[in-house]
Amino acid sequence: MKKMICFLILSLGIIGCSSDEGKNGDSFEKMDAYTTQGLTDISFINKNQGIICGTLGFLAKTNNGGKTWNVLNVGDKQTFMSAFMVNEQKFYTARLDMFVTTNSGTTFSKVQSLSSGSTIFAIKFFNPSKGLLVRNGSILKSDDSGNTWTKIYDGPSVDNLEITSDLVSYAYGGYTANGFTGGGAIDNGIIIKTIDGGKSWTNTLNSDSNIHSISFISDNIGYYINSRHELHKTINGSTSWTKVSNLSGSTSSVCFINEKTGYYSTDDGKIYETRDGGLNWKIAYNKNTERIFKIITKDGAVYAIGDNGLFLKKK
Repeated sequence: MKKMICFLILSLGIIGCSSDEGKNGDSFEKMDAYTTQGLTDISFINKNQGIICGTLGFLAKTNNGGKTWNVLNVGDKQTFMSAFMVNEQKFYTARLDMFVTTNSGTTFSKVQSLSSGSTIFAIKFFNPSKGLLVRNGSILKSDDSGNTWTKIYDGPSVDNLEITSDLVSYAYGGYTANGFTGGGAIDNGIIIKTIDGGKSWTNTLNSDSNIHSISFISDNIGYYINSRHELHKTINGSTSWTKVSNLSGSTSSVCFINEKTGYYSTDDGKIYETRDGGLNWKIAYNKNTERIFKIITKDGAVYAIGDNGLFLKKK
């Protein structure tokens, strides 16, 4: 499984995508997130309202698309690895424990049905009452607005989730490791899918490379990047995948707005942009060396987060 707690990604760079390495990209603007903590997750409900979380209990909320942030007091200093904004009043953050606010961050309470344990790597909600989370490679489901959670998937380990509609969601992950004495290197990946709101899951892809990140623009059309720094695409809901291109750098996250325009980020602080569906890429941001952890889109806006409080927004 691709573990993020120590902020390490084990992968090798591959040269091969078309880019403009000689120029600094300027499509993204660096904005003040009021922290130097490493940022680990981001969630927006529209292009203006969102939250970011990070190390040592950091959580902040914006109402203006990241121009300014209100740093919130969760009441715990554990490094949060996941966050999800359900609506303006209710949102979650978690790692060993899960915390929730129902008053826009004025106060937080611990979700008592989830005892302290292994890391919660992802929180997602289909709607205010039905949600999913990934913990220790398994998937848990809530049907009562996050008050109680039941394990529904305990198969091959997954790391993250992407919900694409009221009933459809994908989970993905894998494991990458160097060879040990007497053994070879290990690299494998998996994508699973639900079409009934998380009640049942089907394995749709077993890969020989760790799935680092996925991005779906509909229930059926999606993309993933892997430990081999390749971009793959599906047009049939993960029934089959086609390799699109090789990518530069140590890839960390991928985000497509539509079938033509997409972005991916790297561990060495770059963002690449495509305008032809991933066939060719150019530098969109190359002004720091902080690792970019995640890149997302919401209502046409594009955001990225990373180490040392790095928060970027597409101009």
